[in-house]
Amino acid sequence: MKRIGDKEIDGSGSQNQHPVGSPRNELQGQSPKPGNGNTKDALTTDDALAYLKEIKDVFHDQKYKYHLFLEIMSDFKAQRTDTSVVIARVKELLKGHNHLILVFNKFLPHGFEITLDDEDED
Repeated sequence: MKRIGDKEIDGSGSQNQHPVGSPRNELQGQSPKPGNGNTKDALTTDDALAYLKEIKDVFHDQKYKYHLFLEIMSDFKAQRTDTSVVIARVKELLKGHNHLILVFNKFLPHGFEITLDDEDED
């Protein structure tokens, strides 16, 4: 398979185009590899979905909190907010649920972390 710019040409002459800046392994359904700077521990889509389910289960009697979490993530994905704002909002939303905060930290980019205050202890 030949690679020309952001296109791959296989033996049949057909082209597979990859968006510029997108790792090819993510487009092929593979999770990022450890050590490439993408994640702290090579998290998968399944990890993210399991975490969302855990939040939904914990807040089953406070559905607005689950929906607020989704809104925070949506704002981040749409680049309406940055990582530091996400951290502040999630820390407040998940206050008193240290396990959820600690797991959320695994999804944050390298160098970012929600720190637990002494009064946040479970």
